[in-house]
Amino acid sequence: MSAALAPLLQCLAEQSAVLEKFVQALEDEAHNLLEASSNEQLIDLTQHKNAFAMQLAELEVQRTECLGGLGFDADLAGIEAACAAHPELQAPFDALFALAREASTLNAQNGQIITMFLASNQRAVDALRSLMGENLYNARGRLSKPATP
Repeated sequence: MSAALAPLLQCLAEQSAVLEKFVQALEDEAHNLLEASSNEQLIDLTQHKNAFAMQLAELEVQRTECLGGLGFDADLAGIEAACAAHPELQAPFDALFALAREASTLNAQNGQIITMFLASNQRAVDALRSLMGENLYNARGRLSKPATP
């Protein structure tokens, strides 16, 4: 391994490690969404996911700098060129991209679950409104009297 590649390989390893934690947080989130866990658990998971996203953004900047230092662009064509010039980069990039695809898929699935829950809640609110009228709650936060036909 070339000494010039060491910082890039280290960055790729760090990105993969953070993505593995991110994937685990997404899996935990899916479990909690489906098991109707507490809001606190979901809030904690969201905070962890946000922290991982910030770490990944920082590592993305670092990876861009490392690739630039080697004379490659940070886009897919630049990464492919770097892997062609330095075959030892191929496996770490493949692993990183596989984790990124997994994270993207899990995030999309969790988004679909959340969308279904929101739609269900909206239907419940709409049903209540049809029974109670537009003002479900009064100024004191209590249920209003049902609308009279």
